[in-house]
Amino acid sequence: MKILQAIVDSDGSAGFTEIKYATDLSTGSIYYHLGRMVRYVIKKSKQYYITKEGLELLREHNGTATMK
Repeated sequence: MKILQAIVDSDGSAGFTEIKYATDLSTGSIYYHLGRMVRYVIKKSKQYYITKEGLELLREHNGTATMK
């Protein structure tokens, strides 16, 4: 959820460095989770974007998933 929240907090798209800084997760951990979150996060160029499904999942989890 930290990764999804980090992307939402960056207006729906974030680079790897932004995600790493916002989540304080290790590089390996971020890549592992991003690889398993293909339904919730897509990568275009060097940016990661939250999908509609990702936003819905985050909303269900904490009720605060709105893009700034």
